[in-house]
Amino acid sequence: MTNRSYACGEKNGSPRKKRRRKINRTLLTMWGVSSVLVVGLIIVGILMFTLKPGEGSSHSYISSTSTFFDGITVNGRDMSGLTYSEAWDVLSGDVNSALSGVSITVRVGTKSWLLSAADLGVSSTLEETLNTAMAYGRSDTTVNNARAQADLKEHGLNLSVSYKVNDAKLSNTISAISDAVSVKPVNASACPDTNSSTPAFIYSEGVSGMTLNEQKICEDISRLISDGALCSTVAPEFEYTEPAVTVDDLKAVTQLRSSFKTSYGENSTLKNANRIRNIQKAADILNGCTMEVGQEISFNEFIGPRYEKDGWALAPGIVNGSHYENQPGGGICQVSTTLYNALLCSGPEMEITQRKKHTWPSSYVDYGLDATVSTGGPDLCWKNNTESTVYIFAYADNVNYIMTVYIYGMPLPDGITYQVKGVVNEEIPYGDTEYEYIPTWPQGYEKTARNARKGYKTTSYRYKLKDGVVIETETLYSDYYRPISKLVQVGSGSPSLPRP
Repeated sequence: MTNRSYACGEKNGSPRKKRRRKINRTLLTMWGVSSVLVVGLIIVGILMFTLKPGEGSSHSYISSTSTFFDGITVNGRDMSGLTYSEAWDVLSGDVNSALSGVSITVRVGTKSWLLSAADLGVSSTLEETLNTAMAYGRSDTTVNNARAQADLKEHGLNLSVSYKVNDAKLSNTISAISDAVSVKPVNASACPDTNSSTPAFIYSEGVSGMTLNEQKICEDISRLISDGALCSTVAPEFEYTEPAVTVDDLKAVTQLRSSFKTSYGENSTLKNANRIRNIQKAADILNGCTMEVGQEISFNEFIGPRYEKDGWALAPGIVNGSHYENQPGGGICQVSTTLYNALLCSGPEMEITQRKKHTWPSSYVDYGLDATVSTGGPDLCWKNNTESTVYIFAYADNVNYIMTVYIYGMPLPDGITYQVKGVVNEEIPYGDTEYEYIPTWPQGYEKTARNARKGYKTTSYRYKLKDGVVIETETLYSDYYRPISKLVQVGSGSPSLPRP
């Protein structure tokens, strides 16, 4: 009984179960298809709002046959229905005409420069403008494109071709103009007045520098071109630079540092007319000598060689360290010696780089403080180690027979002056008279060929003074002037020989 009931129940329930399974499968299939459709619709919707032409696709939204939508104008010309190429042909003539008419005038005072499109590297935005016009209503999402096209029908779209400069080309053009009009500042100057009988300067005011503001004019021109003002005049701005050195600055460094005087009126030899002429000539050349910082000067080079053909007179000069002979430029050692002492009194910043004493001391200066010079021979050289330009004034007073040299430049510290002194340490007597026998001279005739001169050992000093009181003593050097014996030339020939 039990087994049969089970068998009967299994037989009765099987068809219902099969139907339920079939229904469930159908429902699942329908649900799956619906889900796919919904997802697909969602994706399509998203793409309509987000996907733009060209994204996810290799196809351009513009073809050679694409035309501008109705309502688009460029530079006032209707582009509706035109292809890109047709629109280019319509507009390029106007653009080229505008470029050929570019004329920017840069005016500086009475000078002017007319700059063309080539000078400025001007180009148009025609291509970019047409691309923008063609892309309008095409380049965005489907929804946005539809909105843009609808807006075109209602409001239209007006575009303009603009112009722009090539920054590098413009900069080069303006730089060339700047080179032509910019002026560097000129410092004030001081020039020794060599026409004055006393030390004086001619001062000239400086001139301000004027530099074209290149950045500003480039910006102005670039803006004019961008705004379409293709024919305009520009008045550039300048930046002004004051001179670094003023007249007041120069007056502060053109002060007296030192001076020195010697006399050439003590005896007839010193007052020799030709000697005075040479002193005057050398003083005139030296007067106004200007030395820059660090410069070294040679007296021989500055004064020049002394020859009769150059106007130097024959006057007594020491020859072979033994006697005087007339020679061109004789006597100018008084100028070099006076200068030498003035330089020493100007302080150690005026460095003496070369100096040589005479064979015997000079009568117009302390022994040991002379400085001999000669064409092709001994020289006096000095160097400016001060912090400013040095000026030398030299005057020969032929009424009072005074030679004076002044040194001007940066003044010595307040209250400071220098003095020099030559001290004889030892006087050396000359030896016995020497004789030289001349067989071509008759017996009984004789002549003094060389005078006897004492010798000297000297020491030269420089004193530094503060308000007239010596605060420092500097030993400069020691000199030795050898004694010279008298030389007598005696005739040893036949008494019948003629006297020379």
